[in-house]
Amino acid sequence: MKLIKAILSDILSFFERIISYCFWNFKGVRITISCQVSRKAIIEKGCVFSGHSIITENAKIGTFTYGYNVNINNAVVGSYCSLAPDVKIGLDEHPLDKTSTHPHFYPKMEQKKAVIGNHVWLGANAVVLSGVIIENHSVIAAGAVVTKNVNEYEIVGGVPAKIIGNRDKNATK
Repeated sequence: MKLIKAILSDILSFFERIISYCFWNFKGVRITISCQVSRKAIIEKGCVFSGHSIITENAKIGTFTYGYNVNINNAVVGSYCSLAPDVKIGLDEHPLDKTSTHPHFYPKMEQKKAVIGNHVWLGANAVVLSGVIIENHSVIAAGAVVTKNVNEYEIVGGVPAKIIGNRDKNATK
């Protein structure tokens, strides 16, 4: 009986991916069949997500943002953002004041949204924690773990991320 339930669950999951694929591609958002993108998410036209990207219903993404193998949960991501492979934004938090951090042992926590501005570049394997605000034109270095807000035109990197430079505000397009 457990095997039958597992097989049925996999079949339903497969059909959900096909429906999601058709839904988003019809709306002008390009996703590959291997992506898991909630139809309740808000994603603007011109976005492209490939690989095994996961975008939940708690995500809002602006025009022409793209990514490969990204995981976007409790987040607002602006337009024209470049998300390198394996970027993670706004993943769930767990309480540290409880004996166990497993969700079975505490009530559902209200998750804060991560907010990413426009024209932001997030390097490979960057992680942006819930509640963090990254302003327009910023750059997040590969492998950075962003635990604090990032101002416009700042370049941050490291674990935890710290300012390592600034972009030229007068650069041409």
